[in-house]
Amino acid sequence: MKRIPAAQLQTALKQQLAACYILQGQDPLLLDESRQALKQHAKAAQFDDSLQCLVAANTDWDEIYQATQSRGLFSEKLLLMLILPDNVTQTIQKKLLQLVRLLHHDMLLVLQFSRFTPQHEKQDWFVALKHYAAENVVAVNCQTPTLEQLPQWLQQRAKADGLTLDQEAAQLLCYSYESNLLALKQILNLLKLLYPDGKLTYLRVKSCVEQSSLFTPYQWLDALLEGKTKRAVRILSALQNEEVQPLILLRSAQKELMTILQLCGNESAVSGNRTFNNSHQPLPTQQLRQQFDRLRIWQNRRMLFTHAIQRMSYADLYRLLQKLAEIERLLKRDFDADVWPMFEGFSLIFCKH
Repeated sequence: MKRIPAAQLQTALKQQLAACYILQGQDPLLLDESRQALKQHAKAAQFDDSLQCLVAANTDWDEIYQATQSRGLFSEKLLLMLILPDNVTQTIQKKLLQLVRLLHHDMLLVLQFSRFTPQHEKQDWFVALKHYAAENVVAVNCQTPTLEQLPQWLQQRAKADGLTLDQEAAQLLCYSYESNLLALKQILNLLKLLYPDGKLTYLRVKSCVEQSSLFTPYQWLDALLEGKTKRAVRILSALQNEEVQPLILLRSAQKELMTILQLCGNESAVSGNRTFNNSHQPLPTQQLRQQFDRLRIWQNRRMLFTHAIQRMSYADLYRLLQKLAEIERLLKRDFDADVWPMFEGFSLIFCKH
């Protein structure tokens, strides 16, 4: 079985149409684009008939089997797409095995899994599929790129769209739209319209991101680090209106404060440490550059962390961590509790120092 990332599917399809494709992953954009690419190339190869089915307990497998054997006057080819559940039960495995036994050269099979594991490869239906198609099975990775993979994905997408990104512009886009490829695609389309020359600088990208009507928790965190009180409160209000889960803000803010501790060489410091609590000693700024490199902090965020570190003491950090701990305790007691005023208080304290 050949394994490729979703970004290489178009190229692979131009070279050869395989007998079976396995889409594995959960990213909405990559899954949708992969399905559309398969439909497009299948149609070009005269697979004019298609059937897509979300497999569930009440799935009519007899209808699927009949579709695989129905041959029209002009021998129409069939594209069959099955979206499988997370739990592929023994019953589904048996149905898949029976389906594989009905495969023929006028049929293109596409199976979609949220996760395709080595356990799946040991199941009888897949063993039979490999026997039928030999090496003519392609697994397409549709998982959302990790933080480390995203810059390369972005540069490839930008190049395909005729865009060039400088390093800081790429970092800003990755930071602002991490784990949201659909929004990233939309912002690239918008930038392409705004700047026909296709040259995207940091200032051009920042201007477009700043004017977005939808704020992200990352923009709230940036405002906190910069000490911009009014902006932080405004973004927080927008996030509340967008019904962002408070737990997302809580975890994001906790992560940001722990990053500051790591940058200051205090990974082991915890909020319950009394020495930490009573220390009004300013946070150290020596060797920040080495720490930025060690923690792989984005270039465009380094100055933000520097601003925050320069105006804080260990006691300030302790107070902020305690505020977040109060919010977490309240959410654990009542997940629907109104903690937004507490987040506003946290923002005011963070920006004040």
